[in-house]
Amino acid sequence: MKTRATDHDLEEAIPFLLARAGARMGNAFARALKSYDLSLSEWRVCASLRHAPRQTLSELATHASTDLSALSRIVDRLVVRRLMARERCDADGRAVRIVLTASGNALTRRIVPLARHYEAVALDGFSAAEIRKLRTMLRRLYENATPLL
Repeated sequence: MKTRATDHDLEEAIPFLLARAGARMGNAFARALKSYDLSLSEWRVCASLRHAPRQTLSELATHASTDLSALSRIVDRLVVRRLMARERCDADGRAVRIVLTASGNALTRRIVPLARHYEAVALDGFSAAEIRKLRTMLRRLYENATPLL
């Protein structure tokens, strides 16, 4: 069957395919995180801070791809649980940076192998070159979407 240029095949749309794959992987990992008493959003914030310590809320929002108001609530919960803390910046006493506490760092470190396992399962059958290319393309796609904000 011939389609018109204005037709849209959702099943082939890149945003749909990315969202579908991400949702499947995220939902599965979120179930595994329950035994650590963490949500997927909380994990992303912890993992972001482990990767790049001492971030401001706005830096963390960008890095963890989380809305600033939602992020503030996530950080509040994790501070109450003593997994994170807020620190005043040395140079600017008004600015606050978010840090993992020792227990937050230890918990994040314990979960990393599980995160790697879930990624490995999802990448089963991909060659190392395909994985590198996929990562490169996803980063480029992310950057290309900046003007859409």
